[in-house]
Amino acid sequence: MRGWRIIGCGIVCSVLLSFGQSLRAQAVPGLDAIRVAAGLSQPLFVTAPPGDFNRVFIVQQNGVIRILNLQTGTLNPIPFATITGIVTGGEQGLLGLAFDPDYATNGKFYVNCIAPGGAFNMGQSQIRQYQVSAGNPDIADTAASTIRTVLSYDQPQGNHNGGWLAFSPRGAADDHNLYIATGDGGGSNDQDGGVGHIEPGGNGQNITTYLGKMLRIHVDAASGTYTIPASNPYASPTPAPSPSPKREIFAFGLRNPFRASFDRATGRMLVGDVGQSSREEIDVQQATNPGGGENYGWRLREGLIATPTGNPVVGGAPPPGNVNPIFDYPRSTGQTVIGGHVYRGQIFPALQGVYVFGDYLGPSTGGGAKIFTLNYNGTIASNFQDITAQLFPIPTTSGNITLANVASFGEDAAGELYIADIGNGNVYKISPMLVSAASRKAHGNIIFDVNLPLSGTPAVECRSGGANGDFIIAFKFAVPLSSVGGRSLTGNGSILHAAISAGDPHEYILTLTGVTNAQNLTVALSNIVDVQGNTLSSCSVTVGILLGDANNDTFVDSGDITQVKGQSGQPVSTANFRADLNADGFIDSGDITLVKATSGTALPSSAPAQPQESEKSRRSQRDNGRGQER
Repeated sequence: MRGWRIIGCGIVCSVLLSFGQSLRAQAVPGLDAIRVAAGLSQPLFVTAPPGDFNRVFIVQQNGVIRILNLQTGTLNPIPFATITGIVTGGEQGLLGLAFDPDYATNGKFYVNCIAPGGAFNMGQSQIRQYQVSAGNPDIADTAASTIRTVLSYDQPQGNHNGGWLAFSPRGAADDHNLYIATGDGGGSNDQDGGVGHIEPGGNGQNITTYLGKMLRIHVDAASGTYTIPASNPYASPTPAPSPSPKREIFAFGLRNPFRASFDRATGRMLVGDVGQSSREEIDVQQATNPGGGENYGWRLREGLIATPTGNPVVGGAPPPGNVNPIFDYPRSTGQTVIGGHVYRGQIFPALQGVYVFGDYLGPSTGGGAKIFTLNYNGTIASNFQDITAQLFPIPTTSGNITLANVASFGEDAAGELYIADIGNGNVYKISPMLVSAASRKAHGNIIFDVNLPLSGTPAVECRSGGANGDFIIAFKFAVPLSSVGGRSLTGNGSILHAAISAGDPHEYILTLTGVTNAQNLTVALSNIVDVQGNTLSSCSVTVGILLGDANNDTFVDSGDITQVKGQSGQPVSTANFRADLNADGFIDSGDITLVKATSGTALPSSAPAQPQESEKSRRSQRDNGRGQER
């Protein structure tokens, strides 16, 4: 980067920028971010083992891997692993982490790190295999006898080390294939007087070196060794050239790919490749080309232009087979691209399928690091957005937290996105504080929730509150709560009890009593603080109370009677629990009697569409605190 210069620059985006106003109108609304970890030493990457929804693992450049426990919302006090025998500082250190696809059963994981020495005495990139300890899933076994060095190659300079590695999600044909991003060897212009840079053309264009490439190897987890996937472009070239190409090469023509990712839905690989002095770029490797072989153009090309620098100037016409970036941008937009992820989580439906990435430094004119989004349909990239101001600053108990230097993006097992901020030791999650709310009732021994939208048309609670009009409202937060300062109820009824859930501190539970039928009820919280110090001044949810409205249309009529009758005698399930109107665990004549008795009732026609309160209040906190940003 520049500063922590892992990476360089790039878009002919004059068209995009000239239409900035119309593009802003297409930004995804309602985005938010929260801090999920603080006090880290140079957090560089975030990831999770396959199927592990309770933890994320944070890579620190100094060799330490920390675990963030998503159930407690806190960092485990003892690191998962401390990787030793590495060089740290500058752009070197522990750079990447990937869990074996069978990690749940074999406990193997892989790191990309820089070891001392090498032919140039500037360090050696090593892909190492480790394993989890036998007795504790939160501690790795780092005994020397269990470590395997899978692959290594020398670095001629201390920068442009790449560092990303990941297993393919592309199915059986690509199973256990590990992809490894490598930089061009460092220095500048893939040149530097020939010290470790092959002429003519530089390392990026030379297939006899690992540098400036995307590598692909097939890992044998049991032995910690690898073989060459048969479909690699140079797996078995005929006739065999001399000197021989590196059979591990999957794609080439890269400068410093930092970072890459697979779209878990389509299998596409997207790569953020840092430019030299002019442009930053996003490259794509299509899942429809499983054999690879793409040439992304460096050092001849920087983004969509001929590289204008070097001594002599290294740029030129596109090389044979050149694949242009899907997007590039100039220094006025950003100076050090950070590749991200296509969003496939559940918190922000409007963000589905959108590529989220960033820039470590931000524009050359100032303004700091940036978070961007981009739409890509497999052919055309469009709708480039700067969403930084939607996410930052983050209101906390210690003041408003700004983005310093984004070093990478990560995914948890659910597909939600995280941001590693190496500049201030924080990790953020792209998420609101409040993620959901529900009206909750136990049907016999099983709990079923009516989801209550946080914005738009309120949902209807159709189940009986019993003789006392008792209801439970549950607010669900992204991070476990520390405190809630206030709560209130608007409507007929009162709050009998309210507290952070003892069983799940992500939830705040309110028990209401005296709630009457056929009304819109609003429950509000204020001065909310979670265990990471995120603050929310207020939030609220509105629910319509209408006994018998099984089909959720704000009227009780023949449609509801038909629905309840149709489920009579069926076991209560997530698909039909609304028909169990008396919430006794059975759908029977009692429920039919209730719906008939309430037929003809309706909610007041003046039910308001509720705003997204969490977004409103956090936006207000940001606006009010911009002068106090940290």
